[in-house]
Amino acid sequence: MKLAIKKPKRVFWKTNLSFEDIQKMLQAGKITEDWLVCPLGEAGDAVSIFEFLANPSIFKTKSTKKKEAPKSKPKKKDLNVLLPCLALAYFPIVFLLGTLFSIVDSFGGYYVFVLSGMALLVLIPAYAVIIIKLTLKRIKNRNNTVKITLFQLSPLILLIFFLVSVLTFGGSPA
Repeated sequence: MKLAIKKPKRVFWKTNLSFEDIQKMLQAGKITEDWLVCPLGEAGDAVSIFEFLANPSIFKTKSTKKKEAPKSKPKKKDLNVLLPCLALAYFPIVFLLGTLFSIVDSFGGYYVFVLSGMALLVLIPAYAVIIIKLTLKRIKNRNNTVKITLFQLSPLILLIFFLVSVLTFGGSPA
């Protein structure tokens, strides 16, 4: 079973650990017994490492109870993953539209380029607000990880870079 650990009252979890990994880290002094441990993806079931070491089967009894409950809905794509993918899809869509509009009008690609920059003036703040709300929700649910946070921030950085490129006309002095 894969486990996750974190310091009490901290936000991020260290994931993909085994029972042996936690014991080694505890013996090396990298972690203490007051840290929290839970099965991967089950932050609501977190207990202290002291409790876990006293009863390593604590999570097995909880997981069997959860498996008995029937699943009524199939798991849908999470907005935490879907939103950054949609944000990254902005670039190919803009370049595709620019190419298509260039066929119709010689300045069509230029218009799409400029209008896409104007759209980013609205889309970037909207994206930032949404990922802040999603991050706060993950922090509240105690399942925030560095990976998902960085995955959500990377499109924001690329969108800002694209906006600067559009606003400066690709660095043109004109």
